Amino acid sequence: MSTFQPFAIALRLSGVSVPQNDLDAALRQLTVRYEPEDADNSFYAQVDVPVDNPVRALLELADRSGPAIAAMLEDRRIGKAVLDIAFDYPAEGEAMSARLPAHAVAAIAAHGIDIEVSVYLTDVEDDEE
Repeated sequence: MSTFQPFAIALRLSGVSVPQNDLDAALRQLTVRYEPEDADNSFYAQVDVPVDNPVRALLELADRSGPAIAAMLEDRRIGKAVLDIAFDYPAEGEAMSARLPAHAVAAIAAHGIDIEVSVYLTDVEDDEE
């Protein structure tokens, strides 16, 4: 049985056209990255989401920032919003699965936020040392 245990979750916003302070205020939380993209007046922003209790964290993110993200996507102050959920895949593993709880997915998706699942091979640094 798979469980929802990501090792990292990040909300990635691209095509942001509002200043970082205004974005942070609208999201009601701080961005950890805010940097220029290739296009003029377009920025990439990132919010790290805690993974101690990932389902609760996703629901809180949707409640706190979701309406603002939906509004900014609608009027194009944000070009794209993606929630990246990262899982580890052990080097000795043969298969991996992870169940995303429907109510958490629905809470995020209701605000126009795409969900991306990233899988990383683990134990690589341990092998190199």
